[in-house]
Amino acid sequence: MDKIMVKRIIIGLIAIFLFLIATLAVHIYLVTKPSPGAISSISMGRIDFNKSIDSLETLAIVQKAKSLEGVQDIRVNVESGFLICLYDRKKWSGDDLSNWISEEFNMSASFFRPTDEMLSQSCPAIDKNSLTFKLGDFFQKTFEKIH
Repeated sequence: MDKIMVKRIIIGLIAIFLFLIATLAVHIYLVTKPSPGAISSISMGRIDFNKSIDSLETLAIVQKAKSLEGVQDIRVNVESGFLICLYDRKKWSGDDLSNWISEEFNMSASFFRPTDEMLSQSCPAIDKNSLTFKLGDFFQKTFEKIH
């Protein structure tokens, strides 16, 4: 390989790297920027069960809960024993939903409240020492200062 080819490869790799960083920055900005004039009352909450739930119970809970006014979507993780609910805070609270499930299906359900330590972490699935996390954290803090 001659020197010109090596320079082109290095310049190409740098350009790709910068493009990926810019893409990450734009993604974080679009996800975190507030919509003008919109105050959303939609919340996402996790409801835990004290015992494992089977697929029939899951189906019954999802079908009945989706018919409730103000409940937009429900996803159940059968293996871990919890559900994620997208609901209107003006119509329901997380505790109201967990109480409704407890009464309606005769099972113990409780609304999950993360600890302060959990809240301080941005994404529980990402390695905190990775370059992606560090870049994302930098952009998130930068955009928070702008807004």
